[in-house]
Amino acid sequence: MHCKGMQFIQGSNRNQTYFATLEDQVSADNPVRLIDAFIDKLDLQELGFTHTTHKSEGRPPYAPGVLLKLYLYGYLNKIRSSRKLEKECSRNIELQWLLQSLQPNYHTIADFRKLHSGPLQNMFRLYVQFLGDAGLLGKTTIAIDGSKFKAVNSKKNNYNQKKIDKHRQFIEDKTAKYLQELDELDKEENINGNDELQIKKEKITQGLAKLKERTIKYDTLQQQLNNTDDKQISTTDAESRSIIIVKNIVEVAYNIQNAVDGKHNLIVHTQATNTNDGKALHKAATQAKQNLQLQNEEAIIILADKGYHTGAELQYCQQDNMITHVAYKEQSSVKHIANEFLSESFCYDKGTDTYTCPVGAILTSLGTWHNKKGEAGETSFRFKTYRTDACKTCAIKNQCTKLPKRIIQRSEYQDAVDINDNNIKLNPQYYKRRQAICEHPFGSIKRHWGYTHTILKGLQKVNGEMNLIMFCYNFMRTKNILGFEKMLQAIQNWTPDYDKVICVQKIALTNIILSRNRHRIFINISQQIFLKAA
Repeated sequence: MHCKGMQFIQGSNRNQTYFATLEDQVSADNPVRLIDAFIDKLDLQELGFTHTTHKSEGRPPYAPGVLLKLYLYGYLNKIRSSRKLEKECSRNIELQWLLQSLQPNYHTIADFRKLHSGPLQNMFRLYVQFLGDAGLLGKTTIAIDGSKFKAVNSKKNNYNQKKIDKHRQFIEDKTAKYLQELDELDKEENINGNDELQIKKEKITQGLAKLKERTIKYDTLQQQLNNTDDKQISTTDAESRSIIIVKNIVEVAYNIQNAVDGKHNLIVHTQATNTNDGKALHKAATQAKQNLQLQNEEAIIILADKGYHTGAELQYCQQDNMITHVAYKEQSSVKHIANEFLSESFCYDKGTDTYTCPVGAILTSLGTWHNKKGEAGETSFRFKTYRTDACKTCAIKNQCTKLPKRIIQRSEYQDAVDINDNNIKLNPQYYKRRQAICEHPFGSIKRHWGYTHTILKGLQKVNGEMNLIMFCYNFMRTKNILGFEKMLQAIQNWTPDYDKVICVQKIALTNIILSRNRHRIFINISQQIFLKAA
């Protein structure tokens, strides 16, 4: 609708010729300049970006720096698809400036990410070194947490024994029903045959053929399940696993372990796993300590939720000078036991290896170790049992146990558990910081950026993508902490140390093996590592 006398802001004439450079169209404090400065600072060959090499014939490849800049820009701006990144190269002024008007196709872009999962991890660790040199890491408190990211594998294409049995039973029942219908049709055909009966028989025969194909499919799946140590298989992404998300909610996913420094909530270690948190604490903490370039004798505080409260993991951490503050579950009440007779009310004397019950009786052990079995039948830990004959004459025995004697079990890792639990009780303010430290990165990545899933298959490739995502989180947060000018200056004044980054995984591996006293394995693996390094 045209309004007389009303003036509107007018645009430029599309046919007007004007002169401008890409440099003029990108502001002086645009974050894209930080990406450019950082990547140009790196020696990408040292980090392992070597798959984009020159060939004797054909078109020259794109330099790895070009594709790396493209990916950093994409992930920082919520663009992960290689096809979308290809489109952005032709219509995005910032990308045209960053890539100097180069426009790689989506296949080249996708291949670069798939082929460089290891170098992407090296780049993340190198950036942790930069954060330390810039004074942004406290290196005293580390919070560890895991979060599930959906895999490229639906729940429909994940199978366990129960699911296979259910499908096989359905096939058997359906086959029996078809055969019964065929018998009935044969009898009816003998009495009065017609074309309609023949059509029905053909449809049933086709149904039986399809059921036979499905039988072969589930026989193959059963064979695969029998040949794996896991209790499940995934057919789209073989290394993804069905993992509990919350309570009874299950998703086929990867569990991403993050170790976050307490000073500015910056991530110092990230790794994709396909298991739950129970056995992840020591490995994550050790790797974080290595990335922070801390010596084994240097102490560090570790914060984690109750999903990480495993005796063996706590002991390994404490042996490596890690002060653990891992949440523990309070002992729940037992229907036939009074609260004052719960096992935590029994006092242990390490010198005599005995327990004293609340009424003063001494419980002793025969010294025999028993094995506690896990879900897969493996030995999860050993324990000893303690009991006393005083139960026979105890006047209040019915408040303590219904058995002839009260039995107390003590794990081989109970000392480490007691140290950890005591740390929580004496310093509750430390543990209260955990959520604010390690939930912040996952909240930003999942809610703000929308990265709730991975778009790659296989543990190695997923690891590469997750290291890229966590790098981008650190990169953006560094800019928010320092500001554009200070961050740019810090990048320009920084001298990367590639030797520490490349060796950090090897050092972490040997430390883990040493801490668990597997001397023979350590000697064999360390010889292989150093022979390759040579």
